[in-house]
Amino acid sequence: MTLEHIIVDGYNILYQWAALKAARMCSLAAGRQALIHLLTQLHDCRGGKMTLVFDGRSVLRGGDGVQTNIRILYTKEGETADAVIERMVGQSTQPENFLVATDDYAEQSVIQALGGHTISAEAFYAMAKSELVNLEQTLEQISLKNGGSQNYL
Repeated sequence: MTLEHIIVDGYNILYQWAALKAARMCSLAAGRQALIHLLTQLHDCRGGKMTLVFDGRSVLRGGDGVQTNIRILYTKEGETADAVIERMVGQSTQPENFLVATDDYAEQSVIQALGGHTISAEAFYAMAKSELVNLEQTLEQISLKNGGSQNYL
C-alpha cells in the first residue's frame, strides 16, 4: 500500500489533539497555526502530498501566516470539509493512495467505501509524533557526529 497523499480533516483533528488545546484555547486562528506548523514538520519528514481541509465559514483564507509547503483548503460557503475530502478521493483514479485523518465515523465509512484509507486522530498523532521524534534523533546524531550538540526541535 503506497500512501501518496494524506488529507487532514482540519477542525476535526484540531479539536481532537490534546497537544493543540492550549493554542486553540487562545484563539481558533492560533490553533490553526499550530496545526499547520505540526503538519508542515510531518510533511517535511515524510514527503508525498498533504492537504489540510478546513470548513471555511467566515475564516480568513491562506495559511494563517505560517510558511508551509502543504496544501491548505478552506471550503466555500455552504460546503463542508467532508464534501471536499470525499470529492478528492472519489474523483481520483487511485483512491487507494489516499489516507484521510479524521475521527468522524461517517466520513471514515465513506472514504473506505470509495477505496481510500482512514486513520483516527489518535493514531495520526502517534504517527506524527513518531516521525518527528525520529527526525530529532537523526538530527542529534548528525550534530554529534559533526561535533555539536544542538537540540533542533
